[in-house]
Amino acid sequence: MPCALVAMLVMAIAAPSVTWAEGKDAQTDTSSDAASTEFTSVDQLYDKKLAMINGSSFDTILLHSYDEIHQDNFLYYNSNAESIAAVKARKADAMITDLPVAQLAVSRNDGIGIMPERLVEDHYAVVLAKGSPYTELINERIRAYREDGTLEALYKKWTGADESAKTMPKQDWEAAKGTLTVAASADSEPMAYQVGSKVCGMGVEMLYLVARDLGYGITVRSMAPVSLINEVQSGKADIATSCFSITEERKKMVDMTEAFYDGGIVAVTRTNAVAAAGEGEDFFTGLAKSFERTFITENRWQLILSGLGVTLIISVVSGALGLALGFLFVMLRRKKEGGVAEKVISALEGLLGGLPVVVVLMVFYYVVFGAIDVPGMVVAMLVFTLLFGTTSGSIMWNAIRAIDIGQTEAGRALGFGDRDTFFLVVLPQAARQFAPLLRSQFVSLIKDTSVVGYIAVQDLTRVGDLIRARTMEAFFPLIATAIIYFVICRLFTWLLGMWIKKLEPKEGPRTIEGVEL
Repeated sequence: MPCALVAMLVMAIAAPSVTWAEGKDAQTDTSSDAASTEFTSVDQLYDKKLAMINGSSFDTILLHSYDEIHQDNFLYYNSNAESIAAVKARKADAMITDLPVAQLAVSRNDGIGIMPERLVEDHYAVVLAKGSPYTELINERIRAYREDGTLEALYKKWTGADESAKTMPKQDWEAAKGTLTVAASADSEPMAYQVGSKVCGMGVEMLYLVARDLGYGITVRSMAPVSLINEVQSGKADIATSCFSITEERKKMVDMTEAFYDGGIVAVTRTNAVAAAGEGEDFFTGLAKSFERTFITENRWQLILSGLGVTLIISVVSGALGLALGFLFVMLRRKKEGGVAEKVISALEGLLGGLPVVVVLMVFYYVVFGAIDVPGMVVAMLVFTLLFGTTSGSIMWNAIRAIDIGQTEAGRALGFGDRDTFFLVVLPQAARQFAPLLRSQFVSLIKDTSVVGYIAVQDLTRVGDLIRARTMEAFFPLIATAIIYFVICRLFTWLLGMWIKKLEPKEGPRTIEGVEL
């Protein structure tokens, strides 16, 4: 399993048991009474650990608003579900988030509540590249939607209890001016979130209306919140939407429109209250309901299958191409040991081997291919091909060099040329040494692909994040993702093990003609 997934799973397991709840009405009053939450005022949080989603501006806003709160207070997580799990497991004292997100989190989880005192007033905006020609056009539409009541109607629709009403407009208008690409956080309900393969929410639908009124088509891509601003800065997206708080720091980097939602930042803390809806349910009943929410509701099993397919495609293609690339590196090194080719290959191995995978991935996506619209999946396969190629090449080369020089001399003494000696004598012996190592490295490759969600690729791990964002539940989606990764890795370990067995010399009775043994 990927290391990050193991860490999240441990945190989810460490969370104290709570009674299983069916998921309450999101419109229910979730502003907890002062006596029901562990903390009731901001001053009680000054020395506490505050969890928040990575890529948000909550830390900046709190640092500017409260002198008593410091950077050491903050813990960063990749999703709201992980932040909730941290609070339940007492890894964090409170989750800092937006009021609509907090209301949904509390409505779907027992044992947490919203602290009565609001931390900061907040305003959401749409993000565009600095100097974007679309900024003022969108501002004009936001002002018009505020005046005619469209924004209020959208908010009531996407925070209401009627899930059947939460549908996106059909693109049936003429897109005479081209198509706008929108990057959206797929786990910031109700502003932007993913249902099946579609991204929806108040902020997303508002941009649909903007595109329609201005004569543009619209394409929406979902990704991790931390990647959104990079998408517009690199030109891969025209617009980004999520729960983007308006801050002066962000205005220096990107354009921010006028606010389309006015709300606030709140703290979600532990509470001793137990929702009546969950009373009396045993473990297995709750487990069955969690299974249904993870796999059945909204046909989420299809999302899991699509994510699994992406993981397998990236892994198999990168593994095959990487193995070919590694063997090419071996052949280049054979031409002249210590030559230019070997020095370049060694430098490449040192560079890629000394950097975290996620850093290499984001550098290629946002820097190397920053000005080119290359799909994230293609970039992911390229990066993992390079990573696996350098590693497998090094493994094969070291195994080949370990073969005694006498084997090469014996081959030549038998009349083999250099090429035949290598392929018929040296390589088969080396293969028995490097094949098990390559198998382990390929299994590691499968687990390493779990970071491709950072470049807007919906692999198995990212799909699990999306499901956790919808259910606001960490344990069961993490367990399901972990089991799938375990099965995949064990399956490939077994398949490659069968191949390795074929490399072993066949054992049989040894006889010498005319001699009985």
